[in-house]
Amino acid sequence: MLMKKLSAVMLLACLPLFSQPVLAAEKTAPKQTTTTTAAAKEDGKLNINTATLAELTNLKGIGDKKAQAIVDYREKQGKFTSVDQLADVNGIGPATLEANRDMIIVK
Repeated sequence: MLMKKLSAVMLLACLPLFSQPVLAAEKTAPKQTTTTTAAAKEDGKLNINTATLAELTNLKGIGDKKAQAIVDYREKQGKFTSVDQLADVNGIGPATLEANRDMIIVK
C-alpha cells in the first residue's frame, strides 16, 4: 500500500516536467503569428498575397466566406499580380474592390 502511494506521489510530482515542451511550443506560436501579420502589412496596407483569413475579414465588406474565397483563389490561381485581380474572386464586386483599394497592396 505504501509503495502504491509513493508511486502515485512520484508520478504526480513528475507531471509538470512532461508539460514543459507544450508550454514552450505555446510561447513560440504567438511570435510566428506576429511575424506573419507583420509580413502581410506593408506601409499600413494589407498584402492580399500573404494575409491570413482573420486579416482579410478586417477589410470592408469581407466576411469569413469572402475571405476564404480570396485564400482559395490565391491557392488555385497563384499570387495576385494586381489589386484589380481581386475582382476575379467569386463574391468580390467592383464596389467591394473600390472600398478596399486604398487599404490593400499586392507584393
